[in-house]
Amino acid sequence: MADIREQIKRKYGIDIETLNLFSLYKISGPGVTDQELEQAFAKKRKSWNQFLNSPREDKAAQARKHLEAADRYEAVLRDPALRKALYAYYQKSGDGTGDASLDFAREFFGIVGKTRRIRRQEIDFFFEYFPEQRKSRQPILEMLKTEFKVSKLDARGVDGGEDERDEKKKKSALVADQFDRSTLLGIRKCQAYLTKAASIGTTAVHFPGVSESLYRFLDLENCKDIESLRTLVKAGREKASGLRLDGGQEYTPVLDLYNKLDELLDQNDVFYNFKEFKLLVKFPNLTPYMYEIVEARERTIADLASVAQRAYGFRDQYDFLLSYFLPMYSKFGIYDNGIRKMMKDAERKQGRQKFLDKVDRILGREKTEPLPPCFMPLFFLAYLPVYLTFGVFELVKLVVWNLRYIAIPAAVPAVLWLARATFRFVGYELPSWSRFSLREFTALLCAGMGMPAALEMAVTLFFIAAVIVLPVILGVCCLWDSATKLRKEFDWKGIERTFWMILNQFKRQFKNRLERRRIFTLTRMFLAVLINAVLFTGVFLYARDLSDGLSWKLRQILWEMKQDSERKTAAKETSATFAETKAETESTEAALPLFEITASAANIRSGPGTGHEVVAQAPQGRQLTGTGNWQQMDSIWYELYLDDSRTATGWASEKVLKQIQ
Repeated sequence: MADIREQIKRKYGIDIETLNLFSLYKISGPGVTDQELEQAFAKKRKSWNQFLNSPREDKAAQARKHLEAADRYEAVLRDPALRKALYAYYQKSGDGTGDASLDFAREFFGIVGKTRRIRRQEIDFFFEYFPEQRKSRQPILEMLKTEFKVSKLDARGVDGGEDERDEKKKKSALVADQFDRSTLLGIRKCQAYLTKAASIGTTAVHFPGVSESLYRFLDLENCKDIESLRTLVKAGREKASGLRLDGGQEYTPVLDLYNKLDELLDQNDVFYNFKEFKLLVKFPNLTPYMYEIVEARERTIADLASVAQRAYGFRDQYDFLLSYFLPMYSKFGIYDNGIRKMMKDAERKQGRQKFLDKVDRILGREKTEPLPPCFMPLFFLAYLPVYLTFGVFELVKLVVWNLRYIAIPAAVPAVLWLARATFRFVGYELPSWSRFSLREFTALLCAGMGMPAALEMAVTLFFIAAVIVLPVILGVCCLWDSATKLRKEFDWKGIERTFWMILNQFKRQFKNRLERRRIFTLTRMFLAVLINAVLFTGVFLYARDLSDGLSWKLRQILWEMKQDSERKTAAKETSATFAETKAETESTEAALPLFEITASAANIRSGPGTGHEVVAQAPQGRQLTGTGNWQQMDSIWYELYLDDSRTATGWASEKVLKQIQ
């Protein structure tokens, strides 16, 4: 294989290790006909000629280079024997990269496969992010099919639709997700531009840091916010543009770099996650694993730490967790308990990660557009519904996230309640737990079931386990499982980020409007505050009336329950020697309340309330029987019998009455 490479390089000046002629001309194999070959040559030459007039200088230069070497390319491919040997070389060595491409792809997809199922998105992203691996596409796809058992592979990748998770993400477009795919590819493109600029020695004269990493070239260490980086990019783009206009075509890659950076800084995910964006630029070899960071599992961390150690000299796994993973974790929630344990171990071993800004990072305060302090109360009142909505969400999140931890403590009262219900069912009276007797309960249970005394203890234990313990255990397990699913079902962190993105957008708009039309903007905000005040006042008054109505209804229900309880108690105390009709009459009379007049002279009215006429007066100390009817007015009014025959009735307020029965 090395002989064919040296032969072509010596005779034609083409290094087939870095250039795949089959991919360049899109030829499927060595068996192509002469007519198809000539058509491919003509099509490619036409494409290169069109690129000569491209506004992109790098594209034009590349097309010019290929046109100069087109005769040599075609001479190699026109020779059938050479074409066959060349195809065998590419198949054997993986398109000129040997086993290195396969090893690299094996490591990448090994990490992806430990996190989730390998899908078409991952394969397409791999070849987009690592364009140099495209010449090894076929061997990599074969490796995925044989080693990772990825089925339905074709030249594009995985033949199939997106999984449920992707569908859910598309449906919940409101939720702010992690970095967009275009952002990761844009960072990779910036690195490629910088590498190309560094290969041109003259660019270092005006851009001394061009040979450094992108992180050092942009001095991101000293960029505290996105605006400072935006200022730096703007200045660099103006400088590179001026040098290019002066005839310095070698500065085209630098200009392309700044143009691409300007596009990236306009993207929302970069704006709202600038600190995490700096990490992506600082450790570019970890950037393609962004989605594995977000959905990390315990088994993924070791492999990611290995990549970090090899590429950037991280001391160990804990150094990787503290320096890279934890900053990402604070923005994107992780649910794997194994990772939580690893993070705690990292904090304990390193002793330097205290999460001082954890709350600010979660709530997005560092990304809030600055407003003059005097306008903050006005902004808060104007957007009070937004804050209240988020407060309700946070309350729901607090309940859901802690629901499973309540499951085990809740088992204790559940066991006690089930035990009491069971005792009541079998007829065992239990005044208090201190008086509980297992022997008495066992005897009563077995007597009711007709079981022999020898099996008393076994039957009792089985009964307690089946009726009390087992349902509680099942309930705890179901509650724990449901709470865990609820935590994972929704993107709680994403909803939080969405809220702060919306709020920050409102703040930027408010600030811009203040600068342009202050009086008009303040008038609108005061009007919004007034509308909110009216709205919340109406809601408050309605809620208060509703609460009063419910309170009155509840008091009435409780009174009726009390009356019913008293009637039942009176009925039980009635002597069995009386006739049935007399017993019912006496129980009814006993159930009626008896009141004593407390005022010197109480007015008895025809209806509840002082608006009704006075029908009688009762002196202090007189006892009157109530009919059982009452009504809530400014106070509670009771209907009373005014004579012994109970034909005349009247109403009196509780203020002049005292219930004595």
